[in-house]
Amino acid sequence: MAMASTALVPRVSLDPLPPNGPVPSLTKRMIALLRVDAEDRVVDLDCRDLQPRQAMPEEIRPRAPMTALSSFSERLAFLLTTSGIRMVQMGTLTFGRSPMRYKQVVLRDGFSQFKDSLRRLLAAVLSQLDPAGRVLIVGSAPSPDSPLFAKGLRRWNRQHRSPEMIAELMREAGFSAQVETVACSRRASAAECYSWVESRDWPTLESFHEVALQRGLCELRARYGSQHMVEFTSRFDLVLGTKPETLAN
Repeated sequence: MAMASTALVPRVSLDPLPPNGPVPSLTKRMIALLRVDAEDRVVDLDCRDLQPRQAMPEEIRPRAPMTALSSFSERLAFLLTTSGIRMVQMGTLTFGRSPMRYKQVVLRDGFSQFKDSLRRLLAAVLSQLDPAGRVLIVGSAPSPDSPLFAKGLRRWNRQHRSPEMIAELMREAGFSAQVETVACSRRASAAECYSWVESRDWPTLESFHEVALQRGLCELRARYGSQHMVEFTSRFDLVLGTKPETLAN
């Protein structure tokens, strides 16, 4: 994608991850799926303005303002830019008004968008996508061994939208779609796991009241006891959209 805009690097403070950790493995797979070359600039499409806060059901309405991104999303944006990808952050309004053709588009928070909003956005992206262009929607996914208390994990499983559902929305919008899951083994200290819960790093914890969160922390501390390190699986769902051959030609 040839653009005059300057790539915007998110200003976030993140703890360093090992080079073979789960999120760097994810970014490598994203680069491969998008087929990013050295001269490409990838559109990091910010779709948080698609769904008004008041329209969200109370039981899944985030505690944090709608302008806040999840820590996973911020970390991923940071690692994408520092991995050598030239990213251009763009809101949906700017994207829709531009007459340009785009080659690669990433939706980091696409899984959290409501069905109709996401379908409309995907249809708009399709109309502005280069014939050989690619769109990638990525999100974190629950694992049975996630270091999360039982009620939090149940809520995450209940709220999690399957990648097959996202792929179907892509096809309804006119794309060809394929689904992948990246799963990586991970080790972290028990103290880190408690910190992730306390700071609501897990995507499902935004809607928990403080009392319920503290009960969950007590449950985790009882589960791990004197255990210093915790082993678990990090999972990420990816849905790749491309133009069907009939539209690409």
